[in-house]
Amino acid sequence: MKEQSRIASIVSSRYYPLLLFVVSFVFVVLFSRSTSFLYVFEGGDPAIFKQMGLALLRGKTLYADYFDNKGCILYFIQALGLWLGGDFFILLMQTVSLTITLVIWDKMLALYRNPKQRVICLGIAMVLLLCFYQDGDLTEEWCLPFTSYPLLLYFRNLKSGKEIRLGEMFVIGICFGVNAFIRINNASPFLGFVAYGWLLLLLNKNFGKFFKSFACFFCGLMIIASTCVLYFYLKAGWHGVYEMVYATFLSNFEYMGFPGHRPIYFYIVYILFVVLCIIQQINYSAKDKNILIPTLISYGLFILSSGNRCFTHYLMVLLPLIIVLMMSAPSEIRTKQNLAFGILLLQSVCIYLPIPLALTVNDLILKNDKYSVIYDNFHRCVETIPEVERDSIYNYNLLGNGAGMMQHEGLLQCNRIFFSNFAFYMPTLMDEELEKPLIPPKWIIATWDFLFTDDDALFILTNYDEVLTFEHDRVYLEKPKIGNCLTVRLFCRKEPKP
Repeated sequence: MKEQSRIASIVSSRYYPLLLFVVSFVFVVLFSRSTSFLYVFEGGDPAIFKQMGLALLRGKTLYADYFDNKGCILYFIQALGLWLGGDFFILLMQTVSLTITLVIWDKMLALYRNPKQRVICLGIAMVLLLCFYQDGDLTEEWCLPFTSYPLLLYFRNLKSGKEIRLGEMFVIGICFGVNAFIRINNASPFLGFVAYGWLLLLLNKNFGKFFKSFACFFCGLMIIASTCVLYFYLKAGWHGVYEMVYATFLSNFEYMGFPGHRPIYFYIVYILFVVLCIIQQINYSAKDKNILIPTLISYGLFILSSGNRCFTHYLMVLLPLIIVLMMSAPSEIRTKQNLAFGILLLQSVCIYLPIPLALTVNDLILKNDKYSVIYDNFHRCVETIPEVERDSIYNYNLLGNGAGMMQHEGLLQCNRIFFSNFAFYMPTLMDEELEKPLIPPKWIIATWDFLFTDDDALFILTNYDEVLTFEHDRVYLEKPKIGNCLTVRLFCRKEPKP
């Protein structure tokens, strides 16, 4: 009883959010390889996101000058952090975002759980977050507060027996807008609840309430959408708006429909995760259709929005729904009824947790020195390039590794597309790029691998001289094995013969 009261006093303290901030800060510092000061690492998707933020600060037009298939709000966040001072300020914003998420989850759990259970559930949620975290600074992470808050509003009203007010639907519309202009796929956890509420209004023939609710939601969405559209219109006219809409929405759908290359076991585990969540929800919510039906709709939207792409960090989107699962489970420990949730947690810890832990150990303990050597090598390479030519470097197929090296030097690559094979995921983009006249860059960084086409290899070997090579360590966990390397090659365009 004393332990229970001690936990209750901590949870009810006005300093409890500060404690959650400290927990969030420690978590992000330990595991966000892309922004933490503990790591030298620059690479993966976050390096490309930061390159887009840097382009924004350099006065470039996103999507028209530099292309990536994420929403502009993500790049505004990156630009703000870089403008304030760099990775550390992005890390601080990550900490604030995670703190707000934990506060929202705690308030959701408080509707049905006692203080001790709330702390335990948050602990489990943090373990699952770590399972799916990977490099940090990813779209799923930034969307968590905006996917969680609408669920808090829904369950507050459900608990009190009230309908969601119009002002709350306006806020939910804003949350959807932020999600849509970071990555619309991440909105699935709460859209099922919104759709369910509207469906009930239509079935009960409350058309007036439905139109008012939809109008408030739409107004909230339009505040975000119109701000983004206005920015790109002022920046580059309707061409800029078209490029933004295509990149944020249409190219994303093309990308999600492109066949993935993950092993079959990954898809099995991926689907099993969702199925176990659904089974658990049915076990505990069968008597309450206002929880069960919208939750299942949300799970269905998640599976649909995932398309053919299958990456571990996508599962981060499910965490708000897992909090719903924890809310609706009975307080007593019942072995049989908790079997599905136990399998879910065990599966996540055994299958997914080794990935961020391996990345952490491999990079933080083993590879920091090696990454320092890599960036020192690239720095010496850049110093050999005349300053007026440093804006003519093309990252051909080094993906996030090349973007990370350039970000480390504060350089922007000269090509619109961050890596050559990216266009092949999106037919419209590929057609646009093929129609453009070829303007060979002065410098190319590349590696000989399966992404290097025969035509491109012939073109580079014919028109470029190789001037420098060095090894670049990277982590591969697909087999799984830790530790692999690629050879970075720097090519300089041959001078025309007199």
